[in-house]
Amino acid sequence: MKFGFALRRLALIGPGKAPAEVTFTRGLNVIAGPSDSGKSFIAQCLDYALGGGAAPKEIAEAEGYSSVVIDIEANSDGRIYSLERSLRGGGVRCKTNGQPDRVLAAKHQGGKEDTVSQFLLHLSGLGTKKVRTNEQGKTRPLSFRDIARLVIIDEETVIKENSPVLSGQVISKTVESGVFRLLLTGTDDSSIIAKEDSKVAKGRQAGKVELLEGLLKGTRGRLAELGEVSSLAEERDRLTRIEASIQTALVERNAAQASVVPLQTKRSTAWKALKAVESKLAVLSELQTRFDLLEQQYESDLRRLEAIAEAGVRLDQLREERCPMCGALAEHQHHEHPKAGPVPADVSQGCKAEAAKTSKLLQDLQTTRAANATDIEQLQATRDTHQAELDAISSELKGLMEQLVDVASKKVDELRVRAEYCRKAIEHLERIQELEELLEEANKPKKKQKTDVAGAAVSTAQADPFSREVEALLKAWHFPDFDRVSFSENDQDVVISGRARKSHGKGVRAITRAAFNLALLRLCIEDERPFPNFVLIDSPLLVYEQPDAEESSFPHDIKKHFWESVKASFTDTQVIIIENRNQVPDDGTLDSVNVIRFTGNDQGRRGFIPEARGNI
Repeated sequence: MKFGFALRRLALIGPGKAPAEVTFTRGLNVIAGPSDSGKSFIAQCLDYALGGGAAPKEIAEAEGYSSVVIDIEANSDGRIYSLERSLRGGGVRCKTNGQPDRVLAAKHQGGKEDTVSQFLLHLSGLGTKKVRTNEQGKTRPLSFRDIARLVIIDEETVIKENSPVLSGQVISKTVESGVFRLLLTGTDDSSIIAKEDSKVAKGRQAGKVELLEGLLKGTRGRLAELGEVSSLAEERDRLTRIEASIQTALVERNAAQASVVPLQTKRSTAWKALKAVESKLAVLSELQTRFDLLEQQYESDLRRLEAIAEAGVRLDQLREERCPMCGALAEHQHHEHPKAGPVPADVSQGCKAEAAKTSKLLQDLQTTRAANATDIEQLQATRDTHQAELDAISSELKGLMEQLVDVASKKVDELRVRAEYCRKAIEHLERIQELEELLEEANKPKKKQKTDVAGAAVSTAQADPFSREVEALLKAWHFPDFDRVSFSENDQDVVISGRARKSHGKGVRAITRAAFNLALLRLCIEDERPFPNFVLIDSPLLVYEQPDAEESSFPHDIKKHFWESVKASFTDTQVIIIENRNQVPDDGTLDSVNVIRFTGNDQGRRGFIPEARGNI
């Protein structure tokens, strides 16, 4: 392989600090771990070491570390280069055996060789390429940052709706489409000389100036609404300080929250004890109510039996003139009739016996009822004690929350408001700067162009080999309801089974974004086209971690086929996948793969930075 390079080691170093480092091999590399273990921080450090403009975010765990170091191996001759860059910015120190150290400028400068961008472009076989910057055919030298966004895909970019080719910035669309076309065809824009009718150019120039002046006026008005605003550099510096203060305030808030945990636990215990007593008290109170009803029933039964017994005595004292059964007079009575049932005296005697039994039951019930009432009184006293204890703990907890947690949270909220103010000011200032540059450019007299300029966007025909590579990958991954892949010239993105990639949920966008970038890598390898020949993708399997509503039934076997396919298809190049530990199999599928696992705890390697504590 004559183009590109492979990442070998990424390290964070500082005086008196143990290096935080990871090593890579050719083929598939996997960085797995839970959230807040430093996975995405690795991608930020890697991009920064390769000339990225944004430094890795400031985190408490990185305090004391001063520089990022990345070792890369050139595919052309196997030479190892070490690139070191301070976290505070500045140039990049390049070291290699047999050559003196040299300092490379971090920012790309067209025509200058001593930049990290030009150094990486030469390794990738793209050092002399040019791309057009507008539809009129103006060109500039290619920058490695034009390529980096196609080989380093962070966790936010992987789910975006816009084309992987385009950043969404209108003024960058021509450049971005030209870079993609260069990688697909191997032909750059160095031979383009734009040509345009002078009258049309003047009319468009006047319209552009008018539009830009209107936009500039509106943006300045919105900036004025914010109040007093400093320069762009000062506002950026202020935002950096505020964000550092937010991190410190978050640590303080977390410490305050941790300090009230024992009291919250104590309150929870007191609450559970109170609820247990109240539950038992409710049972005994309900039982006492049932005892009251039973006592009333017994008393009613006694009164009824007493009435029946008395009636039986009175009936037995009456003279019998007519038969109570048939009504016959005495002389016509048959004496077997009285034998048919008990005499009133017997009924009275039976009622008295039943009343004696009922009285005994009533006596037992009254004894039980009195004991139950005693238990209820004791439980009520216990409940009052628990309630008083709970009230005291709640009051103490409320005071502690108001004194510590609420104050710390308020501080965080205030800092975030200030940070948002700075971001708005920076956004308007950057917009004004951009519009002023565009206005200055629009006011410049246009030179005559000599040749016609072809369309900037990649055509469907040009992207056909690339579409077939995406199709092959999705088939290997067993993508559901899959038909074929084509390329939309308007969207500059793939269309999967007749459906635009951007129309899917964020989880499917992530895995199809992975297919897009991996297909580009494979196409450049197979056709031996200039390319860095490595790809890093952060969280391509988001569909299994945070699925949208329409993605909840996404097939789980795709994950297995994804790992098997990437492992087998990219042995001669380098692919780095950063993923949540739940999405990385440990069943032998990734045997022989360089898997770096972070545990987030004291079992195994906690995270990227040694003995890391807190958020990363």
